[in-house]
Amino acid sequence: MSRNIAFFRLFVVALFFTTLCLSGTAAERFPNSDIQWILDRYHVSKPVSLIPAEGFAGWTKHDGKAISVPFKWTNQRGKFVLNQPDKTSEFPGDDLVTAKQYTNFILDFVWIASKGCNSGIKYRLKDFGKEGAKVNYCEDFGWLGCEFQILDTFHEDEDGGRSATASLYTMFAPDKEKRKLNPFGKVNTGRIVVLDNHIEHWLNGKKVLEFEVGSETWKKAIATSKFSREDAKAEGFGENPSGFIMLQDHGNMITFEKVIIREIGDKK
Repeated sequence: MSRNIAFFRLFVVALFFTTLCLSGTAAERFPNSDIQWILDRYHVSKPVSLIPAEGFAGWTKHDGKAISVPFKWTNQRGKFVLNQPDKTSEFPGDDLVTAKQYTNFILDFVWIASKGCNSGIKYRLKDFGKEGAKVNYCEDFGWLGCEFQILDTFHEDEDGGRSATASLYTMFAPDKEKRKLNPFGKVNTGRIVVLDNHIEHWLNGKKVLEFEVGSETWKKAIATSKFSREDAKAEGFGENPSGFIMLQDHGNMITFEKVIIREIGDKK
């Protein structure tokens, strides 16, 4: 066999495996170790804290209105603290919502949950109107979005972990082998990566969930979630490319020590 023929065969084999890798699953295309692949391929902004040194600049109530005192959230030296829980309603309504909509981003956050805490960070938040509001059993709240669930423990239940901490609420469970949650009263860290249809959830330094919006897996998850109810009318849930970010008031005490965003721009 001539050297040229051997080289050509080697080239064909290499091309085949390269093509196979590029057409692989999301898990194969997006490394598990870190987000360096994003930094290498895209222009990423410098980190910006979404929590001001004082007050609530850059945030509104869920209805878009300005935040006024009294308010259940307080800013304690650059930390958002929900310290006046309201147990009278399942959806108390003092959610914190960014005044700006975001498209592609890396969101890093640090929280301390109270005992029995139920909270979360929603993103790609969109107003589905009163029809969409039926998903939340609340006539005057039509804002829905993907949610990084936050609880004081994982709270394993019948839905297979799809409502556990770091899950995409009611849709995808976090990886049981990689997830680790510190108990209530202790610090936990999270990360949400949104890049077009690719989304990742991280918990305490480990990527525990990734999915592709609009994929067959996504469609099956929607079909078995509460967003598929006939009276929900939340068509296109999570598919809007841009949306607001929300810190949830679910009637439980919680502290967000840091909420830092890096926006992902065009490819390099």
